Amino acid sequence: MAHHRSTDRGASMRGRGVSRGLVGALLTVVLVAAVVVVWFQLGDRIDRQGEQAAGNCVEGRTTVPIIADPDVADALSTIAAEYSETGPVVRDHCVVVEVRPGDAKVTLDGLAGAWDPAALGARPAAWVPQSSIWAADLVSARPDIVDGTPSSLVSSPVVLATAPELAEAFDGELDWQQLPTLQQRDASLGAFGLGSWGSIRLAMPIGAQSDATALAAQAVAMQVTRTMGPLTEQDADSPRVASSIEAMSSGAPQSPDGTPVGAARLMADASDPADATIHAVAITEQSLYQLTRDDTTPRLAEVIPGGPTPIADYPIVRLTGDGVAAEQTDAVAEFFAFASQPEHLATLTALGFRGDAPMPEKTATVTFPLTENPMPIPETAATVTINRLVYGPDSGPVTAG
Repeated sequence: MAHHRSTDRGASMRGRGVSRGLVGALLTVVLVAAVVVVWFQLGDRIDRQGEQAAGNCVEGRTTVPIIADPDVADALSTIAAEYSETGPVVRDHCVVVEVRPGDAKVTLDGLAGAWDPAALGARPAAWVPQSSIWAADLVSARPDIVDGTPSSLVSSPVVLATAPELAEAFDGELDWQQLPTLQQRDASLGAFGLGSWGSIRLAMPIGAQSDATALAAQAVAMQVTRTMGPLTEQDADSPRVASSIEAMSSGAPQSPDGTPVGAARLMADASDPADATIHAVAITEQSLYQLTRDDTTPRLAEVIPGGPTPIADYPIVRLTGDGVAAEQTDAVAEFFAFASQPEHLATLTALGFRGDAPMPEKTATVTFPLTENPMPIPETAATVTINRLVYGPDSGPVTAG
């Protein structure tokens, strides 16, 4: 009986065996799954290798030179160092942004003519002058090397620096268009109760970083021509504009160093403001802030004449053409996008510039009031015309031959 049961059990087990077809199917599924896994792993590996190659800068290191106005150059260099710490890679190039200060007239002449690396350093991929008066001159002379329309990095309104006593006498009643008359007439400040002071003695500096002089002239031109929109070439060419600027410039007292800051410092140090050789000078608010930020008792005052307020706009002039590689062009765009973020722009606004970041606390002299009526940027040809009236007919760039 026991032997019979054993035989029956073996037969039963053989009857329940797994079919070869099912085993083959299972093996096929496993094989396909393995192939798919390997395929995706290979794809991920290729992607990682591509990213690693880019991260390792397969095209090498690229320096991106930028020339900036001395007012912003140091702060912009600090932001450039922060940008470099992010390890930027552009078109498979490791990017290093180098910012250096440069005189606007020298830079303009070099860009509009033949750039001399031995004398001027590496040709820049971007330029940030104090205001659009320089961008207009470059666009007029060499539109082919300017990439797009310049945009403002930061800004600073142009104001008049005066003695506090004179600002109090003006009491908000001074207008830009009054400046030519107040400059030319003897004892003209008598209209404001200060006849013993003589005329306004408005300095018209045309040395380094004197953009405020030309911008103030633009404001006067807008007022005397009663222009409602941007100043046009026809407006700037009018005899009344030329005579107004001549009236301000003729006999204007000289700044000790040819700059607005030098003129303002002379007023601040005067023992008797009524007898000072200079009573007023157009200056950027930021420069006035830097000059007087530590004053607890005001030595100077910030006067904002009536009418549209001219603005020093620190334009980002992106350059193109020979000497500017594609990766430098892209890096310039990426860097200034980085610099314009509020946490980085704060490095500049802390110095008294205006922008989308916190401003410093007001001081005894500069209160950073809201600019209610900013002057629109004139047409390019109008700006160039005003520049020639202020700086002279030979002040333009050397045109390319």
